[in-house]
Amino acid sequence: MAQLTEPRPGLLERTFVRRGVIALLLAAVVGLMVVIVNNAVTGNDSVSSVRPASIDRLIPASGAQILRQGQVGVDLAVGYDAYLIVNGVEIRNQATEDDPDGLVKSLTSDGYTITYAPGPGKRVESLVPDTNRVTAMVWRQADGPSTATPTYWTFTAT
Repeated sequence: MAQLTEPRPGLLERTFVRRGVIALLLAAVVGLMVVIVNNAVTGNDSVSSVRPASIDRLIPASGAQILRQGQVGVDLAVGYDAYLIVNGVEIRNQATEDDPDGLVKSLTSDGYTITYAPGPGKRVESLVPDTNRVTAMVWRQADGPSTATPTYWTFTAT
């Protein structure tokens, strides 16, 4: 019959130390991966910050590639409004039949969709054939435009 022997002295302590070091290294790797993923930039460029709860969608998405006459804008949550700055050109007015050079605001079941379409004779005739930057100045409708906060994103046009 085999006799159970005692482990060598210190072997048990070294096993705990080794496992502790491995656990710490794994925790450090997981922590580093979380930091990298949280700070990762998607697309060709970045958004100014984490997209706020007031914006449901950027049009086009950050880093996207669109046509030079493509629409830009934002989908907003209920209770918010915005105006756009397209490559440094501020667009605040709403488009009308008499003046189609403005924002198109479409009411949806979950807020507004605010878009601007460049075109001949408009303040922005076309997007630039490289990197474009749009800034959405967003505010709560109850607070007014003086409280607007910017969210910007970039994309390319061809």
